[in-house]
Amino acid sequence: MARMIVRFALMASVFLLILGGLSFAGTASCADGTKHWECSTKFPGQVCVDGKLYNYLKYCPCSNFPGYVQQGEGENAVCVAAKCPDGTEDGKCSATKPKQCVKGVLVDNAAVCGCPAGKRPAADGKFCEFIPCDDAGTSVPEGTCSPKREKKCVNGILTPKATECGCPPGKTAVGEKCLILCTDGTEDGKCSATKPKKCVNGYLLDDAESCGCPEGQVAVGKQCATSTKKLGKADMIAASATNQTGESASGKANALSCCCLPTALIGIVAGFILLRKRD
Repeated sequence: MARMIVRFALMASVFLLILGGLSFAGTASCADGTKHWECSTKFPGQVCVDGKLYNYLKYCPCSNFPGYVQQGEGENAVCVAAKCPDGTEDGKCSATKPKQCVKGVLVDNAAVCGCPAGKRPAADGKFCEFIPCDDAGTSVPEGTCSPKREKKCVNGILTPKATECGCPPGKTAVGEKCLILCTDGTEDGKCSATKPKKCVNGYLLDDAESCGCPEGQVAVGKQCATSTKKLGKADMIAASATNQTGESASGKANALSCCCLPTALIGIVAGFILLRKRD
């Protein structure tokens, strides 16, 4: 019996010594400063045991680290930085503004990630809105017609929309544009079908130089004149003089011929009578 008591005492002493050694070892911290049986604050999913770090996601889940998710199962499970479907890392802004990757999901965050060209952060700071259009100094909000009519702000661009916005006075809707038209329907700045007319600020004016002349006529300045031959430089000068004075050199010649023709005939008849008398 005594022997049994001694043996039990020895075993108890050895056990206490071993337990004390384990207790001492269990108090050792890991190299990153993590204490025994605590989760590392530097390495996601790892726990400190006896001075060493081990992956133990059941005790130290990846969710302890914002932006990290579990990859794999069981003993092979590890914590990895979360990424969104477009490859953007967690917390980072996507190349597609104003998206930001938050725990694997792309969310709008214009205040942090900015907006694409032509847009600006909306009042809520999350979404982007188009910058108002500028119609010659007049601000036109997105989706509205300009107070000057004809144009509408569409996707940040001032776009002709006469069918929606109407036209200013003096202009007529032609498709989606507002144009100045002459009485025959000719658009401003274009030649009329009736040569040599051209539409200028709503008026049909002669412009033979730009619009040409009807068949059988030639341009004389901005007007057209009938001619059977190609006019030379001298003819052009004479024609110009006619336009200014209403009288031409050819007209004078015709008048001279008419007044002198009877005199010539009288001389011929008188000569014929004298010859008859001599005979």
